[in-house]
Amino acid sequence: MQISASQLATITGLFPNSAFRKDLSNQQVAFSQQLSQAQVTVKTGDTLSQIAADHNLTTEQLVKLNNITNPDLIYPGQVINLTTTNTPVQANQSQSTPVTAVTNSASNSTTSTVPSLASQDEEAARAWIAAHESSGSYTARNGKYYGKYQLDLAYLKGDLSPANQEKTANEYVKNRYGSWVKAKEHWLSHNWY
Repeated sequence: MQISASQLATITGLFPNSAFRKDLSNQQVAFSQQLSQAQVTVKTGDTLSQIAADHNLTTEQLVKLNNITNPDLIYPGQVINLTTTNTPVQANQSQSTPVTAVTNSASNSTTSTVPSLASQDEEAARAWIAAHESSGSYTARNGKYYGKYQLDLAYLKGDLSPANQEKTANEYVKNRYGSWVKAKEHWLSHNWY
C-alpha cells in the first residue's frame, strides 16, 4: 500500500521538506509494513486453520472476522483479514470492536462505535453497502480505496481507524447523496457509491 508524503505527514507530524525527510521515508515503510501485517493473501496449499495458527488466532475468529461461510474453502489470492483494526487480535483475548466483533466464548459483550442513524432503512442501507464494498472489513484494500466503506485514502487523511472510517463515510454519504438509502440506490444502478 502506498502512503503519500502528505498523508504520512498528517500521521507523524513530520513534513517532506523538513530535515526529517529520511526519517519520514523510514516511517512510511514501517507504516506500510504495519498495514500489510493486518492481512494475509492466501497461497496455494494454505488452510484457514494454518493461517490462524501462524498468527496466534483461532479458525473461528477468522471465520467471524472475514464472514467466511465455509472454513474448508478458501482460494489462492483471497485476502484474509487478521484484525478488525490495525491492532492484532490475540487468540484468547476478548475484543470489543465496532460492528464485526471477535470475542472469545467467555465474553459476549461488544461495543459499537457505529453512530446510530435516524431509521432502520438507513442502518440497513449502510450495512448493505459495507457488506458489498468490503464484507464489513475495516482493513479491506482495493487500490486507493480502503476500509469498510472502500473510501479513497485521501478522504481518510491518514486516520484509518474504524471510528474515522464511520465518521468519514457518514459525511461522504450525507454530502453526496443525502442519505444511505439514496447511496444504496446509486450503488444498485452503478455498482459503486
